[in-house]
Amino acid sequence: MDYQIHRLNFGSVIIDASQQVRGRAPGTTVAVPAQGYLIVGGPAPILVDAGYRDPSVLGRGGRVAEGQGFEEQLARYGTTPSDLSCVVVTHLHRDHAGHLDKVPMSVPVVVNRSEMSCAFSGVQGLAYAKQDLAHILERMYTPGALRYLDLDHSGPVELQPGISCHASRGHTAGSLSVVVDTADGQACLCGDLIYDLEASLLRHPDETAMAQLQSCAFAVGEPALTNNFTTSVLEEIGAIKKITRYRYILPAHDTPGVLQNGTLVGRVAGPTIPGPISPITGA
Repeated sequence: MDYQIHRLNFGSVIIDASQQVRGRAPGTTVAVPAQGYLIVGGPAPILVDAGYRDPSVLGRGGRVAEGQGFEEQLARYGTTPSDLSCVVVTHLHRDHAGHLDKVPMSVPVVVNRSEMSCAFSGVQGLAYAKQDLAHILERMYTPGALRYLDLDHSGPVELQPGISCHASRGHTAGSLSVVVDTADGQACLCGDLIYDLEASLLRHPDETAMAQLQSCAFAVGEPALTNNFTTSVLEEIGAIKKITRYRYILPAHDTPGVLQNGTLVGRVAGPTIPGPISPITGA
């Protein structure tokens, strides 16, 4: 089955630019979108990631502009929270799980079980918001409100024909990616595995800085990593390499990218995937 994927913007998040890619000098702040993706074309829409509940839960803050509310973004595509078949969270960080309490308990939230361990372990402190985790606890004790996947042990799980969840093995130990069949190849919704597609896959920071940070020689074909992950460097490199097999990469905080034979060649120009493509100069 060929699906369409709509890009939703739930507001901006302020971060230091050095967080986007290792080797970039700190001290410059940037605003990045907190995105979710609405998958349509099946029996009922599926939402992947749900933004943040309020700028106060973010480390450096953010801004929700007019029209970027949770229900408003869904309504752009004729959808309400109760219309969803499920909500998949790539991970439970505060900028991905913030609006889950606006989704009826009759609509299950899908999470990799190992991400629950990350969220409640305290390993990243306030990166997981207290109110978000309290809501997840409510879902744990409400029949049908939470669906666990065990991707680390079971392998990929198909939610419905042409939509599957995969263990990411990057960013957090429990992160997952969602792979969707479209009319123009498969799209990988990769969460926070990559923040800045061009910096990670095309235009790297200074090679000396990268070699220092990763304690290895900079080699042809090696992706640049983000500066925000709790897995090992080897796991993170492998996770990024794995997703370059897909036609589209849809990160949570950057414009979706288009790949050809594993090389980033363009960006999706509009809000829908597949859609018009803007080529990357020099790619």
